[in-house]
Amino acid sequence: MDYRGKIALVTGGGSGIGAATARLFAEAGASVIIADRNGAAAKALADMLPRATAIEVDVKDAQACIDMIAHIRARHGRLDCAFNNAGITEVTALQGAPMPETHDLPLDVWRQVLGVDLDGVFHCLRAELPLMLESGGGAIVNTTSLQAHISYPRTAAYTAAKHGVLGLTKTIAKEYGGRNIRCNAVSPGVVDTPLTAGVIHSDEYRDMLLAPIPLGRFAQPEDVAKAVLWLCSEGAGYINGAVIAADGGYLA
Repeated sequence: MDYRGKIALVTGGGSGIGAATARLFAEAGASVIIADRNGAAAKALADMLPRATAIEVDVKDAQACIDMIAHIRARHGRLDCAFNNAGITEVTALQGAPMPETHDLPLDVWRQVLGVDLDGVFHCLRAELPLMLESGGGAIVNTTSLQAHISYPRTAAYTAAKHGVLGLTKTIAKEYGGRNIRCNAVSPGVVDTPLTAGVIHSDEYRDMLLAPIPLGRFAQPEDVAKAVLWLCSEGAGYINGAVIAADGGYLA
């Protein structure tokens, strides 16, 4: 996959799946904009990659997303690929507190998860689409989850958000496909990142989490990143409105 001359945006790019995707875009020749709420992490990665720049963005803030795209327009004049990946879970929002049942879920946690995971994707799309239209088209990938298809108890906010992102992806695909903008989604399974390592490699949870995965291993961030780059590539030029489950067969 040759991305020389292409401009790619990755939100949530400071760590995990986003960081792996930014690295692969850079290795393939793209100029990469790494956006993250943690500006220091985004800059640290950008400093390690060729043709990469960092920008601190909280995707809950609609104006911040508009400003992010204004920065890309001023610097590059176009946007070819966008990976709308920034996200959190109830675990993050609760800051380690026990996961409550849905009727006890604090409203601020609901709003925070929906604000990042669903509103944030919409804010990015709303800002990205005009520049892609000016650029003559582009490819968008949104991060959903296994929980865009199934659910687990005590994950009402995250599940609702990810189902919403899947629907939003299909809407954009239908609405903008005729103007050379493709929009797809990737649904990661259980991914081995610093954020999840303490749980998925613990004696308490490891075997339980591995059991439903036919490939018999957890995903690495690069496993998901490769799917994202393919979805943005000319090789996926007729793929629009689809969701790729990078889950080792879990949903099967």
